[in-house]
Amino acid sequence: MPETIAEPRLSKAASALAGHLDRVRRRQCGVALCTGIAMALAALLAWLAIEMPLDWLLALHVTVRAAILVCGVGGAVALAWIFGFRPWLHRPDDDRVALAIERALPQFRSRLIASVQLSREHDAPDPDGTRENMSRALVDALLAETRGIAADAPFDDVVKTDTLRRWVRITVVATLLAAALWFGGGRASWPLFQRALLMNVAVPRKTMIVAFTGPRVIAIGDDLRIEATAAGVIPKSGNLIVESGNGRRQEFSFDATPAEPVRFARTLHSVQEDFRYRIELGDNRTETAKVRVRHRPAIASIAYEQQWPAYTKLAPVQRQPGNLKLLAGSKLSVRLTATSPLRDATLRLTGAEPTKVIRAAPLVANDAGEWSGTAEIPAKDVVGVTFQLTDSEGVESRAMAVHRIEIVPDTAPTIRIVQPARREELLTQKATLLLGFEAKDDFGVARVLLHYAVNWTDGAAHKTVELDLGGERPKVLARRFEWKIARLTPPPAENDTIDFWLEARDANDVTGPGIVVMAEHWQARIVSDEEKRTDLANRLNDTLQSLDAVRRSQQDLATKLGDLIHERPAAPK
Repeated sequence: MPETIAEPRLSKAASALAGHLDRVRRRQCGVALCTGIAMALAALLAWLAIEMPLDWLLALHVTVRAAILVCGVGGAVALAWIFGFRPWLHRPDDDRVALAIERALPQFRSRLIASVQLSREHDAPDPDGTRENMSRALVDALLAETRGIAADAPFDDVVKTDTLRRWVRITVVATLLAAALWFGGGRASWPLFQRALLMNVAVPRKTMIVAFTGPRVIAIGDDLRIEATAAGVIPKSGNLIVESGNGRRQEFSFDATPAEPVRFARTLHSVQEDFRYRIELGDNRTETAKVRVRHRPAIASIAYEQQWPAYTKLAPVQRQPGNLKLLAGSKLSVRLTATSPLRDATLRLTGAEPTKVIRAAPLVANDAGEWSGTAEIPAKDVVGVTFQLTDSEGVESRAMAVHRIEIVPDTAPTIRIVQPARREELLTQKATLLLGFEAKDDFGVARVLLHYAVNWTDGAAHKTVELDLGGERPKVLARRFEWKIARLTPPPAENDTIDFWLEARDANDVTGPGIVVMAEHWQARIVSDEEKRTDLANRLNDTLQSLDAVRRSQQDLATKLGDLIHERPAAPK
């Protein structure tokens, strides 16, 4: 609601005068409001009448259009507020209205303002009796005389509407001019109006440039292909205007592609510096776009660390880029810094062809700008590691160095039987075979299995017993196992032959496990006690004969040595 200045009301005797004052006050506020609105409409129409033709002629940049929009709309709002809404909201009091009437109608000769003020003071409370001598008759006479003058006074002449009429005429003329320009512009008017409101719409032309390459950031030395797509009236060729940073201006032909006549293209080779460009096709042209040239990102420093597989129980070790000899299943961690701020970085494990990526792992940046990440090394196919870097503006690295990786496989363990010494043993049904073996592995033997079969043939089933290693995983394992034949189920009979062999496994739970199974079988033939005694006697006899042969050999050597010692040298001739 409009604001009014609080004031004492006029006397009931002056109610007629109050009505005249209210009528004049309302007319003042209404004329001011309409004047402000007319001024604002004229300012808006002037803004559009100036901005739209300029935009059509010059293809104004969005910042320029924004500045004109702020001036136009801001000016219209300011005019509407200052000359319209503020006077309407802050209405004048009775004294100001009465003074305005006195100035416009000199016949009152100050009677109106005096009547307003004396009537208000006469009716106000007077606790001190300061107005005891005031003549009521004099006030009544003044009010009567003023009412008489007001009865025939032309109060409508108090509020001048000349300014309002002038601005209404200006607004009507501006509206007609704007309508003429709108219809004269045809189909171009609506897009220009949208552009005046900062919408992303192209300047209407007979030849419309639907899209073009626009601003770009490229690496120094790269080729840049600039393209544009046209619609409407399609020319055969256009112009590409290039302006370098030092002000040098070049103009190139911008021809349509043979396959698509609506597409135009030109390649600038080996760009070395920043430049600005625009495209001209038919009666249209693009806004100026900037191309920035940057050096490709590169590695400033790098550090590798090999993380061994957990089963090896080895601590991580630092690796030099020229010495990436890694156990299969290891993880390769990297920390690097780049020559420019990066947006992202990726570690790539490559195959025999450097372009063939076997595995990729993203790197993560810390607050200090250092990028780090980890990749697991597969068992095969990887021969190198390289990186793909993208700087903060999208320029990518190219042809980065490939650090060679040599994958070292985790070899399977070895195992051999050291006892019994002979590959074929004779055992009784209640005998205990003392089985001694030795196993080795680079990172520890995890399991040893004893396989056996009674009267075994190729492809036949066999049984397995896992030997107790006590939870250890030694790199070199030498153990003896007492194998009680009587506990076999079913127990072997005489003349049965037991084939047995060993298997060793390592702890590789990444690319393994590594398994080795003895290809040759040891045998134990079940015999009677008598046959076993005979065998033992024969073995003892063989041992004694061997010892006797050794004794005779030693005697022969001693005799020959004595002869050599006592032999006299021949006399000189």
